[in-house]
Amino acid sequence: MFLQGVDTETRQQIDNLLVLYYKRGGGLPVDIELLIKSLSRLTDNYIEIIEDFWSTRKKGYTSPVRWGFRIYVGYSDSLFQKRFTIGHEIGHILHTYDYTEEMPTQRPWRRSPMIFPNREEECICDEIAGYILCPQELVIKFLEDFQNIPCQLELFRKRQGPPFHAKLKLLSEIFGIPLPKFCWYIKRQFGEEKLLSLINSA
Repeated sequence: MFLQGVDTETRQQIDNLLVLYYKRGGGLPVDIELLIKSLSRLTDNYIEIIEDFWSTRKKGYTSPVRWGFRIYVGYSDSLFQKRFTIGHEIGHILHTYDYTEEMPTQRPWRRSPMIFPNREEECICDEIAGYILCPQELVIKFLEDFQNIPCQLELFRKRQGPPFHAKLKLLSEIFGIPLPKFCWYIKRQFGEEKLLSLINSA
């Protein structure tokens, strides 16, 4: 299951962020600019996104500054990779850092040196990114109301594989996530058996 390594306080902040994002008119695929504005409001920190060459090699990173955070992403990365990187770095802001002080600092027990990153922390932030881009509650809602999703009939008319694959493909397009990544996210969130049950009953 997703977010098992996340403490209750951080999980609540992740949920608060998503509630704030959707209350402010956010939709799918997740609008990263609005998400960052929502995060700034939630944490009372300014957050700046910077696209540069170096972070392409590092796959993104976060730098705390006196007024908040800078998130670096690769300027040549695909749109999805940028969105995922930003989601991952949001995970670090909410899970790794204490952002309540004037200068954000890493929580001592989650600190990871630059050369040898804390692998457990990195995996948790990957899961947070997946959860932000593909919230479990919305996946369930779409599956339960699948027959009312616009354009779903068109997928079946085109006979793009069996209904199971057509549903997955449609949902991956709605969430703006490449199909292989989307399948990975929802399998991690639900478990394969429950996922099959949800899709087949939809």
